[in-house]
Amino acid sequence: MQGLKRNNLITLLILIILLSIGFFYRIYGLNVNYSFWTDEEHVAIFSRAILERGKPVLANGYSAGAYQWLQYWLSAISAKIFGLNEFAVRLPSVIFGVLTIWATYFFGKELFNKKIGLLAAFFITFLKIEILWSRQARPYQALQFFFVLGAWFIYRLAKEEKFKWRYFSGFLTCGVLASLMHGLGLVFLFNGFLYLLLSYFSCFKKQIVVVWGKGITFLWVTISLLVFLSFAYSLHSMVSSIILSLGEVRNSFYYRVFLWHNYSLLVFLSLIGILFQIFQKKKSWLILFLFLAIQGIIVSLFLPQPFVRYLYIVFPFLILFSAVGLVEISHRIVKISNFKNLILIFLAFFIVAMGNKFTLLPQRIYSLNEDMQEIPEVDWKKIYGFAEEKLVQNGDAILVTNWTDLPVWFLGEKELSYLLRRDSFVKIDSFTGAKVVTDLTGFREIVQKEKKGLIIIDSWDNYVPDGVREYAKEDLKKELEIDRLYFVQPRLWPVEIYSWGLD
Repeated sequence: MQGLKRNNLITLLILIILLSIGFFYRIYGLNVNYSFWTDEEHVAIFSRAILERGKPVLANGYSAGAYQWLQYWLSAISAKIFGLNEFAVRLPSVIFGVLTIWATYFFGKELFNKKIGLLAAFFITFLKIEILWSRQARPYQALQFFFVLGAWFIYRLAKEEKFKWRYFSGFLTCGVLASLMHGLGLVFLFNGFLYLLLSYFSCFKKQIVVVWGKGITFLWVTISLLVFLSFAYSLHSMVSSIILSLGEVRNSFYYRVFLWHNYSLLVFLSLIGILFQIFQKKKSWLILFLFLAIQGIIVSLFLPQPFVRYLYIVFPFLILFSAVGLVEISHRIVKISNFKNLILIFLAFFIVAMGNKFTLLPQRIYSLNEDMQEIPEVDWKKIYGFAEEKLVQNGDAILVTNWTDLPVWFLGEKELSYLLRRDSFVKIDSFTGAKVVTDLTGFREIVQKEKKGLIIIDSWDNYVPDGVREYAKEDLKKELEIDRLYFVQPRLWPVEIYSWGLD
């Protein structure tokens, strides 16, 4: 008994240390308030709207519906406490990042044992991709937490001989909260019900019949939830994209490169872990494999664009498999029980210390493009600070850009005059209220009509009308070019500001 208490205290102490380190590494340097990137500004805009109007709606009535609704409110609450700045808007992700360490240990302990739970939590504490996504004003870290915690509820429910409402309620709660963070939260609900049907079908079916007789059914609860979310504005584009892309092989090569090129060691250890689980005829691997497989299918075949963050949501499931693999390998290297733990500890620290995807020391900067070159990291704060100064000096000048969120966040909701958008079917952009310019001829007419103006144009947007960049370069005055956010970056992303008629 004393030995058991001692082991529990040691486990608790290690977990507290990991949570403390995880929090420090995730918040370290965040108060520098580096510029938001484009998608973060979307969250910041609606968080500001909540503080100003009491709801996530712009002055022109524009609303994103249920899309990221919970993210807006959490960021707004944080901004209410710490001020409306980058640190405050990003802080909720830090909290969810730390909670993910705890949830991963909790889930690993339930599936396997404390050792594997602690090892997985150890990896997540120091893994760079986990740290950097815990520092972004985006919903993906919260999604990851709800996926892991919700999977624990599903697994516990499936283990019970009798149906436990508290576990089913926990599963539904995680699904609802995840869906209010992002449309991909619906994937969690699908995964959960699929796992219940595979592992708990007989009892599940009986319970549906029993509850139906009382007038409340699982089916009703689930359909009501899905109908509500499906009709939300935020999910319309995603659902349409999935329907239109059925049968296409879009992004599988991208994610294969992402995983194998950057995380080949973890993938290899995961494969070892899966094989050992199968050979030992254990069933605890099924839920991990199901979440990884379904997410892989969704992001590879159905989503229009590949992004690391879409697969990142299920990263802890990969980490848990890799922890199983490392434990099995260490036990077979040394069969003497007194040395098994020492070998395991040595291998774990060796992987973290030598692997370039881990960090043993906290950093102020974690590039989102360290794995794949997909997110423009530019000092938008400096760019729009310069633009604001020029617009103040020239009160009658107009502003033209090829992006919507940026001017709304930095300059205000009514400052953008024209939006560059090739092949657009609308004349007025609903988000900004700006007039839409679809071709070079239209832009030339603006330059001739307006006496003074600024155009901010990036180098990567595919929707800029043909010829506009070349025209600006040859016929307008170049005011500024900025191509980076941090002093060291894997890739540069040039943004240029041109003007005409300014004093």
